[in-house]
Amino acid sequence: MRGRSLLLTASAVFIATAASVFAASQPVDRVRVADVGGALTADLPPTVFVSLAPPADYVRNAASAEHGDWTGPEYWASGKRDQGGRASISWTIRFDNRSPGSEAAARAGQIRSWGETLHGGVSVPHVVLGRQVGTIDGDFVLAVAAGASNASHELAMAFAVAPHLYAVVDFLLTSPAASSAGAAGEYLVLGSIPASTWNRGQALRAMTGVHVEGNLPPTRISAKATSDGRVLHGILADAFRHPVIRTPVMLESLRAGSWRKVTSTRTDFTGAYSIRIGRRAEYRVVAGLGRASIASVAVRAGRPQS
Repeated sequence: MRGRSLLLTASAVFIATAASVFAASQPVDRVRVADVGGALTADLPPTVFVSLAPPADYVRNAASAEHGDWTGPEYWASGKRDQGGRASISWTIRFDNRSPGSEAAARAGQIRSWGETLHGGVSVPHVVLGRQVGTIDGDFVLAVAAGASNASHELAMAFAVAPHLYAVVDFLLTSPAASSAGAAGEYLVLGSIPASTWNRGQALRAMTGVHVEGNLPPTRISAKATSDGRVLHGILADAFRHPVIRTPVMLESLRAGSWRKVTSTRTDFTGAYSIRIGRRAEYRVVAGLGRASIASVAVRAGRPQS
């Protein structure tokens, strides 16, 4: 998204952030990342999900590990009420560690070879235990099927869930498929909204319902002693500098050339921890989540021996 229209990016960020409050009350499809990415996502904790909330006028219809369908409101021909059906959205998720960035991953994630009408940046909320701890930058590409009367749209979006690993979500809107109903006029959703306009808008709305849920693997942990040397404190964070919250951290001391556990605690809702220490020694703090483990630098602290 770097180097593109700042106005478009800012708008997408605003929409995604505002939608986070709305999506919290909607029934969602939750994809456990470790279950669907194979070897690509095996190192991510089993508590990490990508959640997808349907737009307000849609309901969940069916879902598997990597695919889902949402059914929307009725549409019909302007000149023939009984000619029509129901709007729908289908979604698919996969993971990409080959693309050089989220924009390339979004383009590579498109299922149909349709003409692009819009692309830009998106900010995906990262939520842990019901709290938004940050956002993850990504990109989207919106395309429309060829033909003046075609109403089908596709939106592919991509965002990182780890360094150089992108979640790619593709939304396909193929019902209503046509704008024109021939001699019966034009297809209108809810009796008033042109089919193509509706699908375009709902593709963008579907994008704003995507969240990342759960603590991502910690990649950094700080450790600093208080001025009296009796407390060690710091912050645990992931690769996006989001706090890793309510997660165990272990205090270790160096004894006879090896690190040994002293005690443990948990980070708070800001990713911070604080541990009281005893006699003066070399200390470090260790944290792990899933297959990831990280240790702080060693700090000499504690009460001086008398």
